[in-house]
Amino acid sequence: MRKERLALSLLQITLLAACAQQPPDPDDGAATGAAPTFPCPPGALETGAGCEPAGVPPGRCGSGFASDGAQGCVPVLPEEAGPPGQMAVPGETAWREVAPCGADRWGGAPIDETTEFVDAAYAGTDSDGTEARPWSTIQDAVDHAAEGALVAIAEGSYVEDLLIWRRPVRLWGRCPALVEVVGPTAGGIAVQVDRGASGTEIHDLAVRGQGIGLGVRNAHDVVVERVWIHDTSAIGLVALGEATATSLTVRGALVEHTTGAGMVVTGAAVTLEGTVLRDIDLATGDPRHPLNGHAMAVQVESFKRRASVTARSVVIERVGGLGIRFSGADGVVEDSVVRDVAWLAADLPGAGLTATHIPDFDPGTLTVRGSVLERNHTAAIAMIGVEATLEATVVRDTGSGPAEGDPGPGMGLYAEPSRIDGRPSRVALRHVLVERSRERGVVVNGSDVEIDGLLVRDLVPGAPDYGAGIEIAHDQRRANVRVRGSAVEGSYGTGIAVFGADAALDSTVVRDTRPLPSNQDFGRGVNVQSLPDLGERGSARLHNVLIERNSDGGLFLSDSDATVESTTIADTLGRVLDGTNGCGIIAYNNETGQANVLVRDSVIERSAAAGIYNFGATVQIASTTFTCEPLDIVRYVDERSPAVYEDLGGNVCGCEGRTIDCRAEPTRIEPPRALPPPPPLPESEG
Repeated sequence: MRKERLALSLLQITLLAACAQQPPDPDDGAATGAAPTFPCPPGALETGAGCEPAGVPPGRCGSGFASDGAQGCVPVLPEEAGPPGQMAVPGETAWREVAPCGADRWGGAPIDETTEFVDAAYAGTDSDGTEARPWSTIQDAVDHAAEGALVAIAEGSYVEDLLIWRRPVRLWGRCPALVEVVGPTAGGIAVQVDRGASGTEIHDLAVRGQGIGLGVRNAHDVVVERVWIHDTSAIGLVALGEATATSLTVRGALVEHTTGAGMVVTGAAVTLEGTVLRDIDLATGDPRHPLNGHAMAVQVESFKRRASVTARSVVIERVGGLGIRFSGADGVVEDSVVRDVAWLAADLPGAGLTATHIPDFDPGTLTVRGSVLERNHTAAIAMIGVEATLEATVVRDTGSGPAEGDPGPGMGLYAEPSRIDGRPSRVALRHVLVERSRERGVVVNGSDVEIDGLLVRDLVPGAPDYGAGIEIAHDQRRANVRVRGSAVEGSYGTGIAVFGADAALDSTVVRDTRPLPSNQDFGRGVNVQSLPDLGERGSARLHNVLIERNSDGGLFLSDSDATVESTTIADTLGRVLDGTNGCGIIAYNNETGQANVLVRDSVIERSAAAGIYNFGATVQIASTTFTCEPLDIVRYVDERSPAVYEDLGGNVCGCEGRTIDCRAEPTRIEPPRALPPPPPLPESEG
């Protein structure tokens, strides 16, 4: 009766392909004695608070965010789109003016004895800057103001290209809804702070015009607070560290309907707090202009000096092309929202945050903490040759809908080496949720990544023949990824795919991987395979891992090396289409190199076809239990590539309390096929 069940299940087997790691010496003593214990079960991370499930724990959501009750966070913001001139930042449930107007002629300006008054409605010819005889232009007030003096501005539209230099002043309008500076000169700057004006402050007014809205150059400690920058024919705000260091704090501002970019930071240090950037318009016209054809919220680039931007409680939304791009620069994004960044072209792929390495500068750094990035088209965060840390952050609905002409996938997180010198990205992910990405959740190419408490779930179909919750691949160099206390759930194609790279999985769950929608094939938990064209084998180490309810196979190795310890592979279902496959482990010599796998202190149970399928590989088994398997161990009969099993002792086979001998049953049924290589990624940043 047992042989009948064996023959039937072997007819259901078709091959899969994967990469794994060279097993350690079986005589090192680990194959005997008591099974190791682990502080947390698979899918949970050991922290000071105990064992926390993968994802973002409720207490770790950023300020202004609420737990969604499912290891994620949602921003507390108004549900409907905001009207022009009104804003809300995380934690606010209603739209509001950028700054209140009040009843006073001078708004909330802190009037003192230094104050120069400005009122566009004053028609007298005897202006002297007093409240009774105010200046009628802001430039007159600035030119007459003492160093650090207050310039109080009454209601009015002031059409002028305002220059603040030589000494700092404090501009203070009644409110942005009633006080505006309108730049009249095409290509000019409506408000410019330049050399000698360090310490200048600009409060409670609006800026628009025929060129750049606001520019800061060669000045430090400049403050822009409660300012509405809008409807400019060029960039909204520029901070440029040219001859001297430049630094700027933007607080409580709204930047909307600017052209080409909301903000450009070049060789300067900028802090954004409680600020909104949205609805950036595409720059068209002069093809020589550096922003022609662009639309991005913030461009940060090192030039002569290192540039940096720190963004806290910032909202970036409805941008075509790029949210924030850090080029050889340093970035910190905390308690912020980046969403609805759309695909425009190959170099404007719809990426929420990108960080790239550029010549002549050390790798840029990026920290993202307590934030949500959602509905961005190609990637939520792309890291290219940089150092990055992502913590307590949610990435949601990346690539939620394909754009016309867009060939690329939707990737939640993406890391690859520098395109300048090949140096890898080095990334740490801690308590991150990536859900509902189109085609790929997390992609690591040729980089070094430490992953703790990551939850990837509910992948959305993209390419017809590929999908991966986590993809780890060779690119200029071997990728090296450690995954700890994490979970990959509801992927399609493959839960974790490794191509010619190194992966270590600890206390991690891979479950419910679905077949490809195009042909109902694959649906593997962990797939590890070589890249024959590069001569690169794959390797994997699995410790305290749970692989369950995957459609096609639990763990698949092709021309690669693996160690599987204290791991459970359960309920491998077989293909939905025809019921074939369904093996806990498949070890496959694909004629390009021997596959090697060591399995010890593990459990393989209730597979649809067999516990282990061996095609020309070397499989060592120690202290492992096979429970209720139609076939416990299968070897493909091929004299050119013999399948080798080494019984290291302590193995148990059986079902429902009945124990039988563990034997390697022969078969000539062809194994399942390898995964196709991952589709190429866009060449652009993103």
